[in-house]
Amino acid sequence: MSEKVSYTEYIDTIAECPLFKDIPVEKIEEMILFLNGFAKTFKKGETLVRHGEPFRYAGIILKGKVEVSYTNYQFDKLNVNHFTAPNVFGEALAIKKISYSPIQVDAIADCIILFIDLNYLMCSKERCCSACTFNHQLLLNLTSRMADQNIFTNLKLRILSQKSLRDKIIVYLYSLQPDNNNVRTIPFSQTALAEFLNVNRSALSRELGRMQDENIIRLNGKACVICE
Repeated sequence: MSEKVSYTEYIDTIAECPLFKDIPVEKIEEMILFLNGFAKTFKKGETLVRHGEPFRYAGIILKGKVEVSYTNYQFDKLNVNHFTAPNVFGEALAIKKISYSPIQVDAIADCIILFIDLNYLMCSKERCCSACTFNHQLLLNLTSRMADQNIFTNLKLRILSQKSLRDKIIVYLYSLQPDNNNVRTIPFSQTALAEFLNVNRSALSRELGRMQDENIIRLNGKACVICE
């Protein structure tokens, strides 16, 4: 059962959230109060926002991990993404105050979530305070986040438009940033990756095995190398 908790001990985590980039740490708590912020705990398996419910607040993950997903017309859950601290989710839906959420947000680990009302950024003069000085920066950060989400959505569309399972896998793997050793880290379990790609898990496992046998990729747990 979720319950409200204090977020003050997580100010440093909040400062690392993309929404608060370039905003002084000492101003963050005042801004959270201005945005009507509050924190709640959720146990693993609890639902933060259900499909079809109103979506009123953006959520900043202070601790734990959440899964954002949507349901198709056959009521199958389709994975969208996983988020950990200090990431934020639901910004666009919260800005629009969607009355029927197209997504569901579930805790896949014990979580503490800070909820904020981004509509207060469009504040009236009566609500202005010293934190308003940084509204412009927060709006810039929000715009950057929206751009990132647009890029992510385009990636999902590219993946879903591929006709073969192998092509879906290749498009996804090339979207991952390699490190200095050309290793790309897959952030999902194989089950979650199958949901993300909207494919059958067993078929995904077989295809990954074939791609390794054909020396197209090398896998070691979640570490992947694309053989050029």
